[in-house]
Amino acid sequence: MRTKFTVCLSILLILAGLAVIPGMGSKAEAAGFALYEWGARGNALGGSLIARADDPSALAWNPAGITQLEGTQMQMGVAVITPKTDITTSFGGTSTKTSMVNNAYFPANVYMTHQINENLWFGLAGFTRFGLGTEYNEDWAGRYSSYNTSIESYSLNPNLAYKFNKYISIAGGLELMKVRADLRKKLDSTGVKDPTTTSTDVDQRIIVNGMTPGFNVGVRITPTEKWSVGLSYRSKMNHKASGSASYNVPASVTSALFNDSEISMAMKTPNMVFFGVAYEPLDNLSLEVDAIWSQWSDYSELTYYFDKATAIGTKDVTVMKKWQDVWRFQVGLEYLPIEDLALRVGYVYDQSPIRKGYEDYMLPTNDRQIISTGLGWTYDSFTVDVSYMYLWMKDRTIKARTDGVLDTKIDNSRTHIVGVSMGFKF
Repeated sequence: MRTKFTVCLSILLILAGLAVIPGMGSKAEAAGFALYEWGARGNALGGSLIARADDPSALAWNPAGITQLEGTQMQMGVAVITPKTDITTSFGGTSTKTSMVNNAYFPANVYMTHQINENLWFGLAGFTRFGLGTEYNEDWAGRYSSYNTSIESYSLNPNLAYKFNKYISIAGGLELMKVRADLRKKLDSTGVKDPTTTSTDVDQRIIVNGMTPGFNVGVRITPTEKWSVGLSYRSKMNHKASGSASYNVPASVTSALFNDSEISMAMKTPNMVFFGVAYEPLDNLSLEVDAIWSQWSDYSELTYYFDKATAIGTKDVTVMKKWQDVWRFQVGLEYLPIEDLALRVGYVYDQSPIRKGYEDYMLPTNDRQIISTGLGWTYDSFTVDVSYMYLWMKDRTIKARTDGVLDTKIDNSRTHIVGVSMGFKF
């Protein structure tokens, strides 16, 4: 058993290490920029695994649930996310319709659980909690706000879970989150920000990386054989990342105003509370209803510290966000027509934290809804799960501001998400 545990742990660490390599695609469009694609089974159930918490992905949703898992188990998977959004901007009486560049993103997840004794379990997870990817044509009308934004993250999260008795289990863990941001926009050297001309545009690119610690706790209660309750918490994180700011200056512009510079960036990601209730009316049928609260009001600003003065004459730049706290509601139904086959459906309503007057093109989002389905198949010690999710967003209008945001209408926002996971029991 110890040899199997060592082999599983080594595989998991290698896979987790590969997943944090820049460019692996741990980013996507989200309400806020939180991601919940943590496994194909959970995706098919709309994420409703907080109270069930009965496969290795429980380490992401509610690690107290891993006390249901015997021996040593591994699970790994990936989601393919393809967002699309149309944006119509207006300037000087002329409207222009732009679509986001078609991209696909691939957030991966890996989990391992190990039963140490009758009461104690160890688990190690690697997954993505936050990410953002939006790209437009480099010369589009909103380029003075943003034309290419990439925020990638990956969390490594060891946990210990303790089973008091058949009714109550608890868990706690340390989370180490690696974050990489690549932010690109145009600066108008004249200060006018006229989207109809590109001759005075300076290309700005900011790249920063950082590692931030946090923690998580969870509890799972089964008052009866039919009912289970899950509650978990993930702490906010005070991210500090460092890197560089670079400028591509055309010959017609005085380059001395735009100096390549070392840079650091500070931002906060929110406290998150997960709550779920599951009910099994039949041995082969279960229903779960969840709510997730995210304290996005902590994401009040995004601050950049430049080593050299910028073209606007200051080393420190603060972008006000002033987001608000929001809820995500999710429900999932799982039915096993035969012992080794599971059929699943789910639904999600996800509120947007972005207040009116603080919208931008880095995250052109609004309240989201998701419908999901999928199936799982088990053969001996091997399990495979597949899922499909269709996401659509409420339309949104934005009023012009002086920071490069124009009068804007955002519509036709939709995303297809396909997931696959494989699991092994040793």
